[in-house]
Amino acid sequence: MPSKPRVAISFPTGQSGGSLLEGLLAILIFSVGMLSLLMLLSATLVETGNARYRSEASLLASDLIAQMWTGDRSLTELREKFTKSESKDYQRWLATVHARLPGTSDNTNLPTISIDNNRRVKILMRWQAPGDGKTHQLLTLATITD
Repeated sequence: MPSKPRVAISFPTGQSGGSLLEGLLAILIFSVGMLSLLMLLSATLVETGNARYRSEASLLASDLIAQMWTGDRSLTELREKFTKSESKDYQRWLATVHARLPGTSDNTNLPTISIDNNRRVKILMRWQAPGDGKTHQLLTLATITD
């Protein structure tokens, strides 16, 4: 019986470790991508919270202006009910502000309300979100007419 020829298998000598290096590079690229996605998610959550508080501040200011429109709209009465801190209407509204906006109980972040002689109302709302180092604000202007 004739013998079968033997086939020699040879491996290239300069190619060892190439698969390992490609695997490590793939893991690095995947890790950077995942880290970027986590940073984007974190920024999105922060901005969502900011939008929520800005919306709350806008609703609170609109609520106060609606109260001004539905009551006695004389200049004296408007100032008496909404710019004096001892007024029960102002105190009730301020309690709602404290319940809905974070960081408003601090004396530096109290909302300010001013009404000029032409019954132009200026409401400045300030708040500071938990863990946020800066104060945010919203300015609302309205004119209360007869």
